Order: sequence, then structure tokens, then C-alpha cells
Amino acid sequence: MNKQEIDIHGASFAYRERGHGEPMVLVHANLSDMRSWEAIEPLLADHFRVIAYSRRFAYPNPPPDDGAHDALTQHAEDLIALVERLHLGKVHLVGNSSGAFICLLAAQLRPDLVRSLTLEEPPVVSMFLQALPPKPGELLKLLFTSPGTMLEFIKFGAGVIGPATKAFQQRNDGAALDIFARGVLGAAAFAKVTPARKQQMSDNVAAHRATMLGAGLPVFTAAQAAAIETPTLLICGAETPIFQRRINERLAEVIPEAKEICIPNASHLVHEDNPQAVAEVIRTFCKSRDEVAFGAWSHASAGAGSA
Repeated sequence: MNKQEIDIHGASFAYRERGHGEPMVLVHANLSDMRSWEAIEPLLADHFRVIAYSRRFAYPNPPPDDGAHDALTQHAEDLIALVERLHLGKVHLVGNSSGAFICLLAAQLRPDLVRSLTLEEPPVVSMFLQALPPKPGELLKLLFTSPGTMLEFIKFGAGVIGPATKAFQQRNDGAALDIFARGVLGAAAFAKVTPARKQQMSDNVAAHRATMLGAGLPVFTAAQAAAIETPTLLICGAETPIFQRRINERLAEVIPEAKEICIPNASHLVHEDNPQAVAEVIRTFCKSRDEVAFGAWSHASAGAGSA
């Protein structure tokens, strides 16, 4: 499991691989790098050839230049190139947060390369709103269709995105990181973050600044989600903030035959909080094409976890 490097689109990417079987690529979130997967990798490597890599600008890769933009569309192209350069063939993609969004974009661009999608809380805000902060017309529409969801998005936009963006603009990266991480994880989960995990966030704060002050999140529509034909599993943490659970629920409604499961004792960094449960879900989903069997299992598993 030695760290290796590969050149993609003129940039150097650190990666590691372990295990044997069908290839599986792990795509981390912002404020993360390939260290995010350390607890779950050995649980998956017993069944799959697992490749974890650090995305463009993520530690230990070179950070972005000052003022650079960091677009998720570029990361999707990087992911596709990684799969092709390593001659992996069709892969299982597993992503967390923005990494899950990148997996979704890659599956849209190159469905021929993707065997399955496992998406942990992708921040596809455009399932409800085109951007944060939202336009008044969008809020009015959401008020009539889903007032509870509207309030959650307003709270997140005003209490997290706005203040974090302002802190980044003022070059106060520490404050921005604290505001954003606390808002995405929830106060209780943030209080449990270890010093090592906070260091990982700090190591990757420049890339996150480049996302928030640059291109931001791309628009991904319900029509695009409905066109996804790859078998898809959506995972959320039982303790994650409500707005993200609403996004997962909406994607599960729109992506054809998508499965959805909630993992107990976990927040937004689902696989870090409960690696055993997430690994079991992923193994079952990727190894089984029996929809009835998986549906019955996932329902029983979710019920047991919430007891």
C-alpha cells in the first residue's frame, strides 16, 4: 500500500491502492484528502481493488495558486483520466460530499467507465435551488413546494455559506474553516472532530477557498439526474444536518431505481464516523444485483441502526 504518483492533465496526483477484485475508486470531499479513507480502505480491500487518491490541489499535492478557481467539472475530468490512465476498466465509484458530486458528474460524462455509484451526501443544491444565496423567485417556488426544506436552506445559506465566504474574502481561513465545518457536520459532530482530522481540514483549506470564491458548485438538474443509468446508492448519516438529507432524498426520487440508506452514529463524513456500517452497505450494494434482496436488507439495516 505504498503511496504512488501519477501525472494527469499537467498536475501530479498522489494515490495508493490495495486489495484485489473489481476496481473501486474513492473520491474524497473538500477539506479532505486520501487520508479520509484510511479507516474504511482495509474493510473494502478484502473484496475490491481499492484506489484512493488525493484530488487536484489536495494534500500532499501542490495547493492552488493564490486567486485560482477550483471547479468540480475539472475534478470530474481528472477522475475519468485517472481511471483511464490506470487501465481500470469499469469501476465502482465511491464519493463523499463534493467527491460524491464529482462521481455523479463523471458518471454523466462517461457512463461506460462506471459500474456503480455510491454517493455520500453529494451537495447537489441545484435539486432545489440554483445557488446559495438563492434568488427570491426560487425561494418563493420552494416555499410552496417544500416550506420546511426552504427554511433549512435559508438557515444554511445565511448561517454558514455567507459567513464562511466573507471570512475567506477577508483572508481569515481559520474562521472560514470553523464556520463551514461546524455548519456541514453539525455542532455535535464538529465537537467530536479529532486534532488529526482538524489538521487534515487545515491542510486542504486553500483548495476549499478556491472553490467557494471561484466557480462554486455546478448546476446539476433533475433532468440530468433522471438520465443517470448507473446503479446508484445514496448514503446519508443519521446525524447529518437536515438540508443535506433532503438533497439525498430528492436524488433518490429522481435517479432511476436509486437505493437510499441512512447510517446510524454518523454525520456528513459518514465513512469516517461509521466505517464498519458503510463498508457493509457498499459491499452488499456492489456485490448484489438482486434489487429485492438489497431493498429488504437495507430497510432492516436502517431500522436496526435507529433502534
